[in-house]
Amino acid sequence: MLISKLTSDQASRLIGKIDTIIIPVGTVEPHGPHCSVLCDAIIPEKLAEEVDKIAGDRIFVGPCIPYGHTWELRDLPGAHYVPREVFTNYVFEVIKGFQKWGIKYVILLNGHGSVGFGSGGNIEPLHAAAERATELGIKTLVLLWCFDTQALKDITGDVDGHAGEAETSILWNYGQEYVDRKIIPNEHGYYSAKTAVTLNDTFDQKLNSKIWPRAYWGTPNKASAEKGKQLSEKLAHCFVEAIDALRSESLIAPYHPEPSKD
Repeated sequence: MLISKLTSDQASRLIGKIDTIIIPVGTVEPHGPHCSVLCDAIIPEKLAEEVDKIAGDRIFVGPCIPYGHTWELRDLPGAHYVPREVFTNYVFEVIKGFQKWGIKYVILLNGHGSVGFGSGGNIEPLHAAAERATELGIKTLVLLWCFDTQALKDITGDVDGHAGEAETSILWNYGQEYVDRKIIPNEHGYYSAKTAVTLNDTFDQKLNSKIWPRAYWGTPNKASAEKGKQLSEKLAHCFVEAIDALRSESLIAPYHPEPSKD
């Protein structure tokens, strides 16, 4: 149930009957030369709408929080930065406000972070907000839009590319206007790890802009809208499974670990 489409009268009839909400969360930052700087907000927002088509009146889908914690790339063109403490407090208050709606379960569908590193971007501030919300009795789950890495491997082979094949594909599927196909890089994008374990360990924004000058990694030239459609459909079903797991408190999520080589 998209909150954006509810009138006050409609909301009054639903409040107390739906106990779960998805809140998309993103940021504003560069995504290579070819993707919208709002990529990390567009993807979770549109993906949440896909989840809504499956889950229907079982859940609320809240408006997206588009501004996030973009510390590492804040000096690059197109970036917008909200300090960690401010962002954490704001997200917590958003969650807390839904207590009056009878919300018991919250999924923060995050568009800004790293699967491979398990950190960075919005992840730490969102975890802090989720911990505080859980202390209020609101069980809160933080999930990256690309959390089902097997789906990414099956469809694109790109597990953790920033503005790479997977991210460019799903953004392209959500709207041609979000990807400038004329300037998609043909070369594989890298960032240097010589000076840091991850970008989050580099406490110098100007150095980050030298390590990662074009703000993308992966192979965006392999992207397509069709791959993005497949990803969107697959991930939407994975999120419904995660919602059901959270609501049943079974602690079982649709995570697919690497098969053992033993």
